[in-house]
Amino acid sequence: MSRNDVPGTGARLRLDVLGPLRVLGADDRDLTPAGKLPRRLLAMLVLRRGRVLPLDVAAEVLWPRGRPADPVAALQNHVSRIRQVLPPGVIESVGDGYRIDPAAVDVDADRLAAALGLASSDPAALAEVEATLRRWRGPAYADLDDVAEARIETERVEELRVRAHELRARVLLANGSVDGLAVELQALADEHPMREQPRALLMETLAASGRVADALRVYDDFRRLLADDLGIEPSPALAARHRELLTQSAPVDWSPENRLPLATTALIGRAELVAELTTQSQAARLLSLVGPGGVGKTRILLELGRRWAATRTDVPVVLCELSRADESSAADLVSAALGIDVRPGTPIPERIASVIADSELIVLLDNCEHVLAPIAQLADHVLTHCPNIRAIATSRERLRISGEQIHVVPPLTVEDAVQLFLARARDVTGDATLRPDVDRIGWIVGELDRLPLAIELAAARMHSHDIDEIAAGLDRRFEFLSTGYRTSSRHGSLAAAVSWSFALLDDELKETFTDVSVFAGAFDVTGAAAVCALERATAGERLAQLVERSLVTRIPQRRYALLETLRTYGGERLATADRRDSVRERHALYLIDWAENANKRLSESDAAVIGQVDETVPELLRALDWLLDHQRVASAGRLVVALIDYCFLRLRPDVLVWAERVAAADPGDDSPFAAEMWAAAAYAAWMAGDVNACGIRARRALRVAQRVGGPVPPRVSAANGGFDLFEGRLSESAAWYRSAAEAAALSEPTYRPFAAASELLALGYAQAPSAEALGAALIGELGDLVSPHAAYVWYCAGEADLAAGLDSRARDRFDRALQIADATNAGFVVGVAGASKASIDMRLGTDLEAVARDYANLIRHWRRAGMWSTQWTMLRSIAVLLDRLGRWRDAAVLEGAIRSSTTGHRVFGTDEVVLAALSDRLGESMGVEAYAAARAQGAALDGDALLEFALRSL
Repeated sequence: MSRNDVPGTGARLRLDVLGPLRVLGADDRDLTPAGKLPRRLLAMLVLRRGRVLPLDVAAEVLWPRGRPADPVAALQNHVSRIRQVLPPGVIESVGDGYRIDPAAVDVDADRLAAALGLASSDPAALAEVEATLRRWRGPAYADLDDVAEARIETERVEELRVRAHELRARVLLANGSVDGLAVELQALADEHPMREQPRALLMETLAASGRVADALRVYDDFRRLLADDLGIEPSPALAARHRELLTQSAPVDWSPENRLPLATTALIGRAELVAELTTQSQAARLLSLVGPGGVGKTRILLELGRRWAATRTDVPVVLCELSRADESSAADLVSAALGIDVRPGTPIPERIASVIADSELIVLLDNCEHVLAPIAQLADHVLTHCPNIRAIATSRERLRISGEQIHVVPPLTVEDAVQLFLARARDVTGDATLRPDVDRIGWIVGELDRLPLAIELAAARMHSHDIDEIAAGLDRRFEFLSTGYRTSSRHGSLAAAVSWSFALLDDELKETFTDVSVFAGAFDVTGAAAVCALERATAGERLAQLVERSLVTRIPQRRYALLETLRTYGGERLATADRRDSVRERHALYLIDWAENANKRLSESDAAVIGQVDETVPELLRALDWLLDHQRVASAGRLVVALIDYCFLRLRPDVLVWAERVAAADPGDDSPFAAEMWAAAAYAAWMAGDVNACGIRARRALRVAQRVGGPVPPRVSAANGGFDLFEGRLSESAAWYRSAAEAAALSEPTYRPFAAASELLALGYAQAPSAEALGAALIGELGDLVSPHAAYVWYCAGEADLAAGLDSRARDRFDRALQIADATNAGFVVGVAGASKASIDMRLGTDLEAVARDYANLIRHWRRAGMWSTQWTMLRSIAVLLDRLGRWRDAAVLEGAIRSSTTGHRVFGTDEVVLAALSDRLGESMGVEAYAAARAQGAALDGDALLEFALRSL
């Protein structure tokens, strides 16, 4: 018996390394050493079979993190223990180490390598390969997985294993034995995704099984994987085989058919738009109809399709309805709508493009907003490869691909919206003669943003409600308009239409959309950033995304707005959000800052500021409501203070009365702005014509300010100056205005010219010598300034000149005041300067009929503003004009009304002299009885009747 033979058998010792080390004797008795270290040592000897394993290397393998005190002795002990279980002579001592004689052992990895070399021609070798694969227990040399030398051998053996599987698969394919082979090859491909042979064999196996489509898909997946990860393509041989398989599944003849639903109702209010879009779609290869949900995009799309089908009967028009698609199925749905079967292994865009080729076709892609990525990719590929295809898409967001033309679908006009409501109401009531209140319907459709879907849902309510009930129901519109079309989940209710768009937003955009719904009207990026607590750039980016999705509208001057329906939807969600109060608070504080900045701009060359405040009044009221509802009285007062000058110059008594609400919420006058609230309330009373109430409030404002101590706020002094002016106490008035100007110079310089101009007004009426110098100084300060404050200064300077008898210069200054007032929307100055200029023209007497027309326009101006105090003053001049025109009875009626009025400014000074002279002339001209009767008629007229009488007289 040789030393290489296992005792008693004549066979070599069997060592399995394909997995954890295993030693088997000739009788398959397990001789594997017990213990981790003996197994690692034996595995290392097997790895180096035929070569010496030095003692130091062996020690490093056994104890990589710290050796025993005598590693050589410990190593010898382990070798001795291994030799006890193995046949003699397997492990040899050679010099300063040990070795295994390769002739004494039979290693399974060696058997596999040898069998692979013979398997193609030797059935026994193939059987050995299959047997080895069945016995495979895991990675080779698993006991040495932390040894670099072993890992190299493990990779080599793994390559043998993969080659063995590939060899076995080729043999089985050649024999036609493919049962279960696809599963095995798929697993191998998953283990080695970048290896081509398992994919090639899997494709052949699937094709041999009649699954050509699956084979093509394997190639397609592999090609994408290589391209994405390595930037390469499959081998030419595999690509050629792919082409062969494609040939086996060549397409049949393709002939799509028109697939357009018939219209069941008339399309109202869109004739011009459809005609325009028809022309546009003839020039554009991709036309996208973009707009918010419910604006009627789908209906317009179908009408365009029908027009194309009617005018080009030779061109198929195919509708692809995408509302039920998701990103994974969108392309499949388009392919199905076109009647093109999908070929596994071929990307759908390529498949569609290859079938359409040069065919002429019109594709209608409806509801793309939730599948933008796949539809954009598909459209881009098909349009660039198929020269005769046109596409018309609807989406709440554009596709953003090259060549796309965008048309934003607008809401209906008011007239068309009313007609749509009437038509649908007649449908549901069956009453062809139905004629509800058209004005009421106009209000309803306006509240619904003139959106066709919302209008149709509201009109459908006519089946069970009357027009007033529908109008009232819009306060809870999403609940009220909840019974729409049974066949469309997106259009089944107004809420569903909006929710569809809202659901497509990510969480950040949902929060931004909800937060900006706090705005009652238009807003800019700065406002959105403040309300949403975002950086300005971030807010701008999010608004841009919401505009893209048709949830926010971009309007001129870089501003944004929400349709009322969308604002209401966002507001309902904000109302239930935890951050509701913090958003409303940020909104209110932002508007306070905005109003204070606008107040400063009244003294600057800024023609737009009053118009901007006009537009923002609803927003400011919304902020005030929240502040008062949450007992934020001081902040509410601060907001109103910032608006006092605007209200004065713009004639907004409706805004000035906000001060009364703030004062009512502060009965103890404890707010730091309490005095100024009473000053604002005094101005409100004056504008209403109640000078007595004006005085009471002005004096209370003064008492509150004096109680607090410190300088009297400028507007409190000005309110008292105004009251004294109305009462004819000119010296006292001038003193109050002077105090206001001095205080403003220290605390609020932008208000000083306004207060000083008011002082000039009082000095001028008093004909004080100092008026000339003050007027010159103020005019000099203005220069070319065009601001609401500047208009007021020019007016006051003109009044001072008029009182001094300098009619020519006064008229020039009134002209300048009117030019600036017209440019800046300073309505108060338009009225007072216009009236004073008319009085000069009346005295000059050049064209009294023209003066009469001017006064008529001024009456309408003051009436629109609700400004009675100045109206009464002007009526005195109109009475004089009527006398000069020879309309004595009309003049007497006006004089009687003026004398009997308990409101308006007290008649004093030259006005009293003029009015007394008028009375004398009228009595003499008319006779005592006729004059008395006319005066009695005037005394009986209330305010509105008096104005109508004056307008008729003029």
